[in-house]
Amino acid sequence: MGKSKNFLLLFALLCLGSLAAFGQKRTVSGTVRDSAGAALPGISVTLKGTRTGAVTDANGHYQVQASAKDVLVFSGVGYAAQEVKAGSPDLSVALGAAHAELGEVVVTSLGIKKQARALGYAVSTVSAKDITESGSTNFASALYGKAAGVKISTAPGGASSAVSVQIRGVSSIGLNTQPLYVVDGVPIRLYNDLSGNSGNGSNNNGYWSDQRIEANGVLDINPDDIESITILKGASASALYGSEATNGVMVITTKKGSKSRGLGVDFNYTATMEKLAYQPDYQNEYGPGYDAQTNVANGIADATGWATADTFHHPYWRSYAEFGPKFDGSTVRYWDGTFRKYVAHPNNFKDFFSTGYNSTANAAISGAGDNGNFRLSYTRFDYKSIMPGTNLNKNNFNFNGTLKLNNRVSVDLVSTYNNTFTHNRTYQMGQIFGSYGGFFSRADDMSAYFDHYQTTDGYKYVLPSNNSYDQNQKLAYNIRATNLLDYLWTQLRDSYNESQNRFINSLTLNVGLTDDLKIRGRVGGDFTSLGIEEKDHNTQPASLGYTGYYGVTSNTFNIFYGDGLITYSPKINNDLSLSASAGYTARKMVYHYQNTGTTNGLQDEDFFSISNSAGAVSSNAYRQEQVDVAGFGILDLNYKSFLYLEGTGRYESSSTLPAANNSYLYPSFNGGFILSDVVKLPTFFNYAKLRGSWGLVGNHPGIYQANVAYNQSALTYNNTNLLFQASNSSGFGNNSITSEQKREAEFGLETRMLNDRIGLDVSYYNNKVNHQILTLSTATSVGASSVLANAGNLSNYGIEAAITGQIINRRDFRWTSRFNFAINKNKLVALPNGLSTLDFSSQDGGYLIIRGKVGDPLGNIYVHPKATDAKGNAVIDDYGFYTVNTNAYQYAGNIMPKVVGGFSNSFSYKEFSLDFTLDYRFGGKMVSIPTYYQIGSGMYKNTLQYRDAAHGGIPYVVNSDANADYTASSAGTRTDGVILPGVTSSGATNTKVITAAMYYENAYNWETAGLYQNAVFDNSYIKFREVTLSYNLPKAITSKIHFQGLQLSLIGRNLFYLYKTLPHGIDPEATVGSSWLSQGLDGGAAAPTRSMGVSLKARF
Repeated sequence: MGKSKNFLLLFALLCLGSLAAFGQKRTVSGTVRDSAGAALPGISVTLKGTRTGAVTDANGHYQVQASAKDVLVFSGVGYAAQEVKAGSPDLSVALGAAHAELGEVVVTSLGIKKQARALGYAVSTVSAKDITESGSTNFASALYGKAAGVKISTAPGGASSAVSVQIRGVSSIGLNTQPLYVVDGVPIRLYNDLSGNSGNGSNNNGYWSDQRIEANGVLDINPDDIESITILKGASASALYGSEATNGVMVITTKKGSKSRGLGVDFNYTATMEKLAYQPDYQNEYGPGYDAQTNVANGIADATGWATADTFHHPYWRSYAEFGPKFDGSTVRYWDGTFRKYVAHPNNFKDFFSTGYNSTANAAISGAGDNGNFRLSYTRFDYKSIMPGTNLNKNNFNFNGTLKLNNRVSVDLVSTYNNTFTHNRTYQMGQIFGSYGGFFSRADDMSAYFDHYQTTDGYKYVLPSNNSYDQNQKLAYNIRATNLLDYLWTQLRDSYNESQNRFINSLTLNVGLTDDLKIRGRVGGDFTSLGIEEKDHNTQPASLGYTGYYGVTSNTFNIFYGDGLITYSPKINNDLSLSASAGYTARKMVYHYQNTGTTNGLQDEDFFSISNSAGAVSSNAYRQEQVDVAGFGILDLNYKSFLYLEGTGRYESSSTLPAANNSYLYPSFNGGFILSDVVKLPTFFNYAKLRGSWGLVGNHPGIYQANVAYNQSALTYNNTNLLFQASNSSGFGNNSITSEQKREAEFGLETRMLNDRIGLDVSYYNNKVNHQILTLSTATSVGASSVLANAGNLSNYGIEAAITGQIINRRDFRWTSRFNFAINKNKLVALPNGLSTLDFSSQDGGYLIIRGKVGDPLGNIYVHPKATDAKGNAVIDDYGFYTVNTNAYQYAGNIMPKVVGGFSNSFSYKEFSLDFTLDYRFGGKMVSIPTYYQIGSGMYKNTLQYRDAAHGGIPYVVNSDANADYTASSAGTRTDGVILPGVTSSGATNTKVITAAMYYENAYNWETAGLYQNAVFDNSYIKFREVTLSYNLPKAITSKIHFQGLQLSLIGRNLFYLYKTLPHGIDPEATVGSSWLSQGLDGGAAAPTRSMGVSLKARF
C-alpha cells in the first residue's frame, strides 16, 4: 500500500512537471522555405493571437520564444499562411504560393471586396512596397512602369507639382481626362474647382497665363498610409461610378490596424538630395550678337559683333542670339559695369539651380484586441526645390480603426488630416529660359543675375533707360534676359504663400442581419480650405509712383458623400451561389472662391494691408455647387467556383446637365471562366482563366457650362456698388447637351505556369466614346463667340499585358521580374455638321497646329511646309531663304506614343536586396517651341554647323552691299557661308550666299519664314526610373536592441536615360498639365531632377 502511494505521488509530480514544462517558454527556431526549397526572407512568424514574433532573415531563419502549447503563424505576401503547433524547439516549414484560385481578394468599385478569380475584367493592383520603397514624394509618381496601360506624367518642378495619370489612352477630347480617385470608399477632390475641364491641367494654363506649376489632389495622399491601390481600367470595372468613371478609377485603401493582439510601432525615415539631372546641349564658342547684316544695319555692332555704341570693348549684350564674337579671353565691360574676361560659362544654366532636398519621417502605432483594431500615424514632409525660393512642408495625420460592437455589427472610421504650406511655387521655364525675353548669354556668369535682381536699397533692378532713379543703381547695359531677373525678384523678394488644410473622412457601419443578409451604410467627405497670401514688394521708391501689391484669396472645396448598400447572398445549392445587392449614393460638391486685393500699388512702401491700397480695393467672389445622386444594383452568380457572372446597373442624375435631360443608365456585364478547373491543360499550367466584359460609363460637362446664363456684375463709384447688371455670356450653353458616353468591350486571359514561376495577364479592349463635348466657335452675330455642343465621336482599341516570373529561386539568391506593355490606337470617328477636321491647338499664329481629322488618330501635328516647285525642289526667295507655303499644311507626326510600359526586377541575397524599375515609351512626337527658338538664337551645339570652315561653312567675299550681298569664293576670308539647296522663283539653281546666323535666325524664326517642322522631335525613351539597395539587419542583432526588424536602404529616382531620341538635352517629361494635348507639347517646364538618398525602416 505504501509503495502504491509512493508511485502515485511520483506519477503526480511527473505530470505536474510535464505540465510546467509544457507551459514554459523556450527557444523555437527553424527555417522557412518555399515549395521549391528556397529560403524565404521577410516571412512573419507570430504567436497566434498576439503581436509577439519575429521575421525571417535573408536565409529564412527565425527564432522566437514559445511554449509547446503555442501555435505559430507563418505568413508573407504572396504565400498562403500556415499555422503550426510549436511542439518541437526545432521547427521548419514550407510555404506554398497564395494562388488567385485560393482566394486572393481585390478591392473593387464602392469598396466591395471580391476574389480575384471572380473578376471578369482587368485590374492592376499595386502594393505598399511598390509605392514607398524608392522614396517617391507622392504615390502617383511611384507608379511609373508598374501597371500595364497606365501612363504617368509628372511635371518637373518637384514635390509641389501635379501628376497626370492616363489610363487606356484618351477618352475625352475637351473634358477631364484624369481618373476618379477614391480613398477608403470616398471619391475625393482632384482639382481646385468644378469646371470639369482639364484645360492644360491643374491650372497650368499656357505661356501667357500664370506660370506657376500648380498641384492637384493626388499630392495630399500620404504614400506611407497606403496599403494598396486597385486600378479599375475598363468601363465594366468602373461602371458603378457612372459619369465619373470614363477615365478609369484609382481605388486607394489605407493601412489598417494589426490583426494580432498587442501594440506595434513602425518608424520610417527617408532623406534625399535633389539635383539638376542634365542641362541643354549648349554651344560654348560664341557669345551674344546678331548676324552681321543686323548688326551693321542697326548700328549696334560691327560686322564681327563687337558693340559700337561706346568706347568700351564688349559684345552687344541685349541680343537674344548667340552669333556674336567668338570667345577670345579678352577683357570686356560686362552688363553690370564690371570688367571680366570674355569667356564662355558652360555651366551657367546649372549654376542657376541649387541642391534641393526632401525628407519624410513617418511614425505609426497600431494595435488590436477582441473588439477591434486601430492604426494611428503621423508624417512630416519637408521639401526644398532646386529652383530658387521654393519650399514646401506637410504634416499628415491618419487614423484607421474598426470597432466590433458584437458578432454582427462593426464600425469603421478612417480620418486623414493634411496640412500643407507652400512658399513661392515653382514656375515653368518657358518664359524664363525659352523665350526671346529670357535668353541669357553663353558669356553670362549666373551669379551676376543673383547679385543684380534687386538694388542695394531693396528695389527692383534698374535698366539704363530708366532716368528717374539713382544712376548708381543702374545696370551698365540693357540685357535680353530680363525675364530671368523678374523671376528672381518674384521668387526671392516677393512671396506667394499657400496654406492648405484638408480633411478626408469616412464612417462605415457594417451590419450582418443574418448570415446571408448584410447592410452597409457610409458617410464621408473631403473638406479643403486653401488660403493664399500674396506680397509684392515696392519695385521703386513711392515718390516715383506707387508700386507693389497685397492680396488674400480664400478657397474652400467641400465634398459631402454618402452611400448605402444591402446585400443578400443565399447559397442556392452546392453548385450555385448568388449575391444580389442594391444601393444608393449621393455626392454634393461645393466650391467657394473669394479674392481681395489692392490696386494701383501700395501707398506706404512694403506695408502689406488691404487698407494700404492706393486705388479702390478689388474684390471678387463666386460659388459653385454640384449634386450627383444614383441608385445601383449588382447581381453576382457563381457556378461551381469556375464560372462567374456579374451584372451591374447605375441610374444617375447630375446637376451639371440640363434638368430635362440629366439622368442616365450606366450598365455593365462581365464574366470569368476558370479554364484550368474544367479543361485538362498541359501539366505546366497551374491556373488559367478567360474573362470578358462590356460596360457603359459617362462624362458630363463642368459646372454651369450647359446653362444658357448671364454674367452678373456691379457698377461701382467711389468703391461703392451702385447697380447690379446682367449681360450676355461670351459663350452659349446648350439645353440639349448630353453626357459623353463610353461603351467598352474587353477580353482577357490570366495564366500561372511552371509551379507559379511564370504568370501572364493579357487584355484586349475596344471602346467608342460618343457625344464628345466641345466648345465650338460661332459667328458673333448670334450674340456669343462660342457654344457648347456634342461634337464628335472617338474610339480606342488596344492590348495590354503583364508578365511576372521567378527567374531564380535558390536558397540564398532569388530573382523575380515583372514586365508590362500597352499599345493603344485611337481614331476620331465623327465630327458635327459635316466637318472633316477640327483644330485642337494652334501654336505661333497657326504655323503649327494639332488637328483632328475624321478617320485619323487623335493628336496629328501639321505645319506649314517649305514651298516647292512642280519637281519637288525647295523654292528659295530673293534673300536666299526657304519660302514657307502658308496656304498648305503638311503632316509632321503624332504626339501619341505607340507603346508604353515598364520592367521591374527584384534580387535578394542573404540580408541584401536590390530592386529597380525601368519605364519606357516608343513612338510619338514632342513639339518643343522653346527648343526651336533657342536653335534659331544660336544657343545649341548644332548651330555651330556652317559657322566656320571646320563646321561646313563655305568661304565668300563681301560685295558692294556689305550687309547682305555675298558671293561664294575660295578667296573669301569669311567662312560662315551657307547656300540652301533649291531653286529660285525662275527655276534656276540657288547660288545665293547667306551667313550661318541668317540661316538659323530665319529657318527657326517666330512665325514669318519659320519652318516649324524643326520644332517636332521623335520622343522615345527607356528610363532608369528608380533603384533601392537594402540591407536587413540580422535577427541576432535586432533582438538585442529590441527591434522586430531594421532595414537600411540607399535609394535613387529619375537617375538617367538608357535610351532617348529627343536631342539637345530636351527632357521627355518636360510637359506641364494633365490634358491629352499637353502631353505632347513642351511648355518649358521646370528643370529635370535626379534624386538620391537613404532610408531607414524600423519595427518595434
